[in-house]
Amino acid sequence: LEGLVVQQLFELSKANLASTGYKLQKHISKGIVKRSSAIRTALDKYNKLAPLQNPLQPTLEYTNVASYSWLGDFELLKYSRNDIMRKPWTIPANREVANKYFKILRAREEINRLNVEVRRLDAWVQHEDVTLLAAVNMATGSNLTAELRHCYEGRRRINNIHRVRILAIYHLEGYS
Repeated sequence: LEGLVVQQLFELSKANLASTGYKLQKHISKGIVKRSSAIRTALDKYNKLAPLQNPLQPTLEYTNVASYSWLGDFELLKYSRNDIMRKPWTIPANREVANKYFKILRAREEINRLNVEVRRLDAWVQHEDVTLLAAVNMATGSNLTAELRHCYEGRRRINNIHRVRILAIYHLEGYS
């Protein structure tokens, strides 16, 4: 029962991803329907054995099991192993601290990645200005030169806005 519900939770999360295509969503939906009948069968077996367990285990309703949307909601997992409730990760405050710790680690990785991206953007802005100015200087004909100069001036104004923001990022504490 535990395995079936966990599989269904993962299938439901996959079906709700934006990147999942229509055909895959239909395929996952069919799998979920098939799994629902397997969950009902396993739930019936579990409910027959639950009163015989030592310590006594609660019986479950299909509507409750089917409504689980997160693995942490599945109460059966609490009773599936001996002394699992004594583990440090079962305490909500510990899980919260662990989640925040890993978010901080990911944020540091993101800062490092963004430091590289800012340098790339700065190099691209510089290169675009130089390239457009060279095109203006090489152009022949007054109409072409005027059009390229107009394009260059517009891009230069936009790039100057980028430069101001990039300069502000360079001065941020933690930028390396």
